Amino acid sequence: MREKKQKKLESLPRIHKRLFKLWSEKVRLAAQNTCEYCGRKVGDIDSEGNKLIKVDAHHIQSRKVSGNPLKWDIRNAVCVCPLHHKFSCNESFHRGPAITINWLIKNRPERFNYIVDHYNDQIDLDNRQILAEIERCLNNNEFLNIEKLKQIEKEYPRQSKKTIVDISKEYEEKPI
Repeated sequence: MREKKQKKLESLPRIHKRLFKLWSEKVRLAAQNTCEYCGRKVGDIDSEGNKLIKVDAHHIQSRKVSGNPLKWDIRNAVCVCPLHHKFSCNESFHRGPAITINWLIKNRPERFNYIVDHYNDQIDLDNRQILAEIERCLNNNEFLNIEKLKQIEKEYPRQSKKTIVDISKEYEEKPI
């Protein structure tokens, strides 16, 4: 009789990619597909006759900060048109961080303060229980509860992979 094969776990990069896509969708939905900076909506036509085809979800605190749960928190986002996301020399959220900060303080102070309060938080974002809770929150249009994520991390610590030092110690202990 054949043994049942264990179902292979979904890879962490695939989970992360799915969460980023879901995060982006939720940010755009929350802003009703409108640039929060200039007010243009998807489908609007500008003064030059160009139709706005899309809006982007822009991370305020970089998504590249390792271990920071803000990367999947919709409060760490602004929905902006491509012009204000990357392409304007003077008013781009990527090219002008001072403009971004000033705009946030003036127009979204609660988001700015939340990010300032949590920009140093660190959580194991490869812990599958934590990732499941983040996905649950995004699917239910709930804000992330960072304290709850920290609690999950304590209750379900991820088994760390063996380091090279651990493996070399095991090798040294084996008799020849």
